[in-house]
This record gives sequence, C-alpha cells and structure tokens, in this order.
Amino acid sequence: MNSDSRAENQSVAGSGRNVVLVGIDGSDQARHALERALDEARAQDLTVRLLGAYPVIGVGDPGLEMRFTEAVMKENADHLAEARQAVEQAGLPVEVVEAGGDAAKAVVEQSGEAALVVMGKRGRGGALRGRLGSVSAAVAAHAKCPVIIVPDAAEIRHSERRGGSAGDFALEAEGPVQADQIDFTGRVVVGLDALGSRSPALGKAVAYAQEHGKVLALVSVNGALSGTPSWFQDEFNQARYFHEADQKLTEISDEIAAEHPELTVEHHIFVGRPARILMNATHSADLVVVGSRGIGGFRGLLLGSVSQGVLENATGPVMVVPAHRS
Repeated sequence: MNSDSRAENQSVAGSGRNVVLVGIDGSDQARHALERALDEARAQDLTVRLLGAYPVIGVGDPGLEMRFTEAVMKENADHLAEARQAVEQAGLPVEVVEAGGDAAKAVVEQSGEAALVVMGKRGRGGALRGRLGSVSAAVAAHAKCPVIIVPDAAEIRHSERRGGSAGDFALEAEGPVQADQIDFTGRVVVGLDALGSRSPALGKAVAYAQEHGKVLALVSVNGALSGTPSWFQDEFNQARYFHEADQKLTEISDEIAAEHPELTVEHHIFVGRPARILMNATHSADLVVVGSRGIGGFRGLLLGSVSQGVLENATGPVMVVPAHRS
C-alpha cells in the first residue's frame, strides 16, 4: 500500500533541505543512528527530523485491521516520543513524521527534503521493518540525498581490526605494503573511479571533511589484476602504474587544495578488489564515502557492486552519495 506521511510539526513542509532525516524503530540500531544524526546536526547546523513508519495490512477483517493499526501506531508514537526527548535534551531543533506503509518508500520520499539521511544498518523488524537490511539497502540505492549507514554496535571496531586479503596491497612511496596496514584514523576516505574530480562522492567527501575538521584521504584502486594468472601479475609494471596513478591523484589533490587551502589532503594507491579495500578502510576511518553507482554501473541496478560490497561488510559508517541522474 502507499505510504501516508503525517507531520506532527507543520513546519516540516517548509523547512527545506536543512534537515538530517533519521529512521526510528525503537531498536538499538536506530538509537545508535540517532546519536550519529545528532553529531551531524551539530556539525552542519541542521534540524533533526525523526521518521517512524508503521505497517498497514489488509486481511479482509476491518475490526482486526483496526486493532492492529492502533497497536502499531501506538508503538511507533512511543518510539518517536523517546527519540524526540533525546533530541530536545541535546538542545537541537526537532521535527517528527509518522508514515503508514512501506518504510523504505517513506524514507526515500522524505529524502527529497533533506540534506542527509542517517540509517541503522539493520532494523529490528519493528516499526521500521527490514533487515543491509532491506530498508537500508533500498534507501541507500534510491535516496535523493547522501545517506550515512551506521553499523551494528557489535560490528564496530575498536579493539580488533579484521585482516584483509593477501592479494590487496597499497603502493606507497617506500614500496608495496599490505592493504590492511594503512591506518585511516581521523580521515574521511573517498574511493575515486574514472570520473575523478567530477565524482559526486568526492564533492561530498570534501564538504564533510571540512565541516568535521578531518583529513581527506583519496583512494584509487586498480582492480584489473584480480583473478589474473600469476605470470601476468609478475609482469605487471608496478612502478609505471604507481607513477601514472600518483600523477592523477596529485592533480586532483592540488585542485582541492587550491579551493580549500585549510583542508589537509592525502592520497593512497591500491591494487586489489575495490570493495574489499574500501570495506577494510571502514575499520579505522571516521567515514568512508562511495557513490551509489560507479561509472561502469548498469542502469537499473539498485546499488553498484562496490558500494553494495562495502555496505554489506562495513564495520564503520559509510556515506552513499547518489549518482548523477540523466
């Protein structure tokens, strides 16, 4: 059935895009996402808009349908009231929206009025039902603004970092090192494809690093060697590739520095699988930024293979930036 959004606060319709939208379903994941949304609201001077969605069913029994609707609406309202109290205690402006019907559709519709969406990686199967979770996957694919997906609390890495693959390595100035040895602590990492400086993800990563006072780390990955025979890899001209990639990234870094002299920019060159390398970066980075679809993506895909691969296994927050639509 179609979602039916009802705004508790009449200012919602006219508040423009100065809003961070966060899905609320009463789960620990939603509470964790709300904490992140509060941080984003402070950094970017945004209003926090809370969205709670409840299911609507049709079983041919009006009395049963009514009792069910009353129950889930009350549950939804209770979750929203709890979240609203947390926002008010943080001293931030807040709006509340209730929606009946599909949760992902409700979030996507509201994203057109938001600067940013923040979602837990998986819901609890409550008012915002879905498990990369079906809701978060659909929102990341179709939202009209950037979406930050926050991982489960149990996945968040602080005490132990997961290892990468032996086939993934970074080409540093001093020579190749294993990809998982690169520490991105305090950095906003953005993966660049053939779009280079024209990538929508890069623009958002620059803005985010500025707003949060972080170092910007540009990452380029050559995935062409993945799956090739050993003799081919042995003959791969590593020094030539490093030189060419370093030149391109240095040009992009210089462009950014010229426009944003206060921003510290660094770059890293990897060889391996792009999704795996960027996923590994989530173990230490403050944020990893990817496009919803890369330049080689097929029209009609929900998410590009890289962004989907990163989201599925990320242990830190990931921002998905909508691709330019033709």
